[in-house]
Parts: sequence; C-alpha cells; structure tokens
Amino acid sequence: MKKSIIQTIILAALVTCSCAKAPDFISREETRVAFDCLAQSTEQNIQSRGDWYIDLNGADWISVSPEKGTGDGVYFQMYTISVGYNKGGSREHTIYVCQGSTRCPVTIHQNRCKFALTGIEISEPLYQYKESASGIRVKYEYAAGDESVSLEADLSGAAAAGLSVEPQQSSDFQPGSGELFIPITGTPSSKGDFEVSVRADGTNIGICKGYVEEYVAPVVILDASGLPARWNFFAAGYTGTGPLTTSQGEHWDLDDPDPHVQATGGNTDARITAVIKDPKSIELSGKTQRYTYNPAIQVLSMVEGDYWLATIPVMYFTEETKISVEAATSGHRNGPGFYILEYSGDGSTWFEAPDATSFEKSDTGEKWKAHFWNNEAATVNAPTGTRKSFDITNPQETYHKYEFPLTGVTIENGNLYLRLRAQKYRYDMSSACSSTWADLKMLEVNFVQQ
Repeated sequence: MKKSIIQTIILAALVTCSCAKAPDFISREETRVAFDCLAQSTEQNIQSRGDWYIDLNGADWISVSPEKGTGDGVYFQMYTISVGYNKGGSREHTIYVCQGSTRCPVTIHQNRCKFALTGIEISEPLYQYKESASGIRVKYEYAAGDESVSLEADLSGAAAAGLSVEPQQSSDFQPGSGELFIPITGTPSSKGDFEVSVRADGTNIGICKGYVEEYVAPVVILDASGLPARWNFFAAGYTGTGPLTTSQGEHWDLDDPDPHVQATGGNTDARITAVIKDPKSIELSGKTQRYTYNPAIQVLSMVEGDYWLATIPVMYFTEETKISVEAATSGHRNGPGFYILEYSGDGSTWFEAPDATSFEKSDTGEKWKAHFWNNEAATVNAPTGTRKSFDITNPQETYHKYEFPLTGVTIENGNLYLRLRAQKYRYDMSSACSSTWADLKMLEVNFVQQ
C-alpha cells in the first residue's frame, strides 16, 4: 500500500512538468560588427523563443530592421544593421538584442572617413595637329556623394604647346569609388612627352605623363560601286533579227568603228563587245554583216580563244568584293559551244573564276572545263530551236550562275573586265566552222551581299 502511494505521487509530478511551458531564450550571431566609413548594411541572425526587440541605446547613426519579432525557438530570424556615411573620425556604439530582462550587447564600430583623391591619368592618346579629345581622370574612393573640390592642372613640356586645362569646381561624385574628368583642350603642335600636375583645393594630388603621337589618318573603306550591270535582251523586250535601233544596241553593227552593246539595265556605261582573231562577214538581208541579233546578240566567226568581253566601270573594288555572274549562251551547232569565265582588273592579267564544270569525251579521253555551255553543243544532234527564246526556269536552258570574290584584283577607280572565252566546239567536234554564229542570250553582274 505504501509503495502504491509513492508511485502515484511521482506520476503526478511528471504530468505537471510535461504541461509546463518551455522557458524563453535568445541568442545573437555576433557580439561585434565593423564597417568602413561608407553607408552600408549587413545582416545578422537571431534565435529565440518568445518576443524580442532591439534597443539602439540612443544611436542616431545606426538603424535596424526589423526592430522586434517573435521566435519559435527552432528557426533563425534575420535582422539588418545599417550605418550612415561617416564624415568624421572612427566611432563605436553598443546596441542590445533584448528579451525580457535579458540584454545581449552588440558593439558597432565604423572606421573614420577615408575619402581621398587617389590618382590621376591621361584618358586617351593625343595626336599632333588633331584637336584634343583627351582629358585627365582623377580617381577617388570612399566618397559620400556630396563632396565638392576645386581642381586645377598645369601642363609642361615641349609637346604641351597648344594645349590647356581650365580650372573647374567638381561636385559630381558618386558614393563610394569613381573618377572625375578634367578636359584637355586645344590642338598640339608638337609630338612627344608632356607632364601634368593636378591640385585639389590647392593641394598637389599627383603628377602623370602624357604623350602626343604623330597623327596617321585612318584608312577609309569606301563602298564598292558600279554594279549591277545587266544585258537582258529578252527581258528588255528585244525581238526579231537584225541591228537594233535602240540606244543600247545602235553600235552593234559592222559599219560602226567601235561595235559594242551597252548594258540594258543598271550601270548603262558598261558595255559588251566580241574579240575575234579572224573576223569574217556574210551577206545578211542584202547587207554585209558580222554583228546582229536573234534577238540575243550574235557575232560571226568566233572560234576557240575568242571571247565575249564585258567592260564595267567600277570604283573601290578589293579582293574581298564578292560578285555574282549570270549568263546564258547559244549559237549554231557548228559554232563554239563551251566558255570559260575569267575576270581582270586591268584587261591584261586574267584570273579564272572558280567552280568550272569538267567535261571528258568518252571515246578519246579529251578533257576540258567550262562555266557556260550550249545544250546543243553538249549533246550530239541536239536541236537548235531554243536559240530564239529564253526561259531561265527551263532546265534545258543554257543559263548558269556563279558567285565568287575577286581574288587578285583591286580597282580604286577603273574597269572590271569579264570575258567568256570560247573553249571548244560541239561535244562531238574538234573544230568549228568559222562562218557560223555565236549567241550571248544574257549577262548580268551584281554584288553579293556579305
């Protein structure tokens, strides 16, 4: 019986403890927090059970957020300590993180004002006989943002002739670090070294050296011009045969001392002619003729090595200038059928355009290349009816297009020369009849945008 009574008393005591509230407590992260002289903030942790608050203890340069809170005893809470800019000497103050009668001190220390102008340098090069775009950079640190200083500079040395610096009152400081700018004005007349001495509020803050360089005018890259140049006879609506009466084609005639055809579009100063080693003529419509239309331009007696020549006035072409060349050829089945495309900047040194197609005659093994060829020349006994029409969408057409840079050629102001040089005759022939016609249906030269 006595033992039973003791057990009952102990059990009652345990129940009483388990129902009691856990005691409040508070702890903070740091006991001392240090700042430099700038306005800034830092975060600190608090762990507590129960209500807490922060006592600034009369400080007017310290603030906290939040100023109070309630903890659950498990999770940390965070508060922010902020200080203003310190314009004087170092300072220190103690605040308290409090809970009931518990006061946990946190000492706040802030360094003295360290605002300073820390160095000078010339902002960019100066050039002889060229107006200055340079100046003096004055670096600073630990600024509040409301400072104001009087800046003066002296220039010395032979290269300083023609240059000057005006005194200025500078107040465009940003909080923290940055730089001020003092313009150097004028035009230096000599190249070489010069020296700069800078004073702030009458006190020398530094000396630096500058240099005036010899001015070299920049190379100006001008846009190439002179293209497009187009000879689109079918698109221009030319029909029929015989000499044209249009201004572009009026010189394509045997009686003209300089037979040529001007471009039908684009650069109309561009022209095409035919270079023939052994020119021949025939009677055509009661007239001795070598040049005519069909409605493509035609020339008589073109053989291997002869060529169509386009002369195009252009400006500012370089090796990086990229062009496109489109053309279509035709002609009598016994005339030239394959052409190689070449270009030149002076009319004497020629470069072969890239991407020519290779041909090989199966029975003899003979090989050659061409950029343009007549379909009737590449096929034995092919019809020649397509000579009088042109359809760029027709896969049987003789049209081809090439794009390439003008490697090896530079033209500041002159002519770009292009030629379609006859390579061979019909596929199954080794020679051609010199009394047959060669046709140029169209030629178009343009820039390739890069």
